[in-house]
Amino acid sequence: MNEIPAELRGDLRRLIESEELGESFFGAAAARSQDEARVKAWDALHRLEFQTNIGVRRFVETVGAGVTTTNRLAETAGTVGGTAMLLLPWRAQMTSVRLGTHRYLPAFRRLAAGFAGTEHQEFFDYVVAHELAIIDFTERTLFDERSPLDAVHRLLDRPVPQND
Repeated sequence: MNEIPAELRGDLRRLIESEELGESFFGAAAARSQDEARVKAWDALHRLEFQTNIGVRRFVETVGAGVTTTNRLAETAGTVGGTAMLLLPWRAQMTSVRLGTHRYLPAFRRLAAGFAGTEHQEFFDYVVAHELAIIDFTERTLFDERSPLDAVHRLLDRPVPQND
């Protein structure tokens, strides 16, 4: 599927933006947090974004989607945001991450629907699942539930689906 419709190319650009932003955001938060448990949480989210970002780049290169695989502005914004986020109380951090993550979900769901029935369906189902795992983490943390990173760890324990 080399010819990607324009509306899906826009959503693919949003996906690239999200992964660049998330990877640098969570990496900066993990590197600068002072609380050991929070460092572990930020690091798990960083690893999930890193893993997903590799999958996104592989997808773009495989299908020749006609979009760049990097977004330096999003990367810079993520680094600044992940550092500044630590100035907020923990609950405000979780609420902000949840809100920020939710804004990308519609684009990811459109990508999953657009690639349904193709060899790329499993990959885009994973993309949606990874975003939902981050949201699940924030909500479970906000409600003081046990094991808030379970969904994140399940995705980290398996490879990102690819059709090279």
